[in-house]
Amino acid sequence: MITISFEDGPLHDTCIKLQKAELEYGSLSAAALVTFISEALAFEHVEELIGLFGDEIKILPDDSLSLSIGSDYRAALVVAGTRSKRDAEGRVIWSSVTRLKLVEMSRVP
Repeated sequence: MITISFEDGPLHDTCIKLQKAELEYGSLSAAALVTFISEALAFEHVEELIGLFGDEIKILPDDSLSLSIGSDYRAALVVAGTRSKRDAEGRVIWSSVTRLKLVEMSRVP
């Protein structure tokens, strides 16, 4: 099962509590965020999550993830913990990742 942690307490509270998420991001984006977190928790590893979201999730050069949340926001996630493995090029092997940290929610320009 994937575990998601958060950069800090306020981000955690905003992302976990639907009423706070709605106030911060609007009802549509809040629903998309809650759905993403719920779906992520259901998977065994991040490779499955990437497969589900397809083009909506971007793997950046530093192996962080960027995911569209609704039409107005993006979530930035990084690998958390030390159990993940890397390939010969030093890239994350996503099937070995079970922990992510949501570090930022940002408005899409």
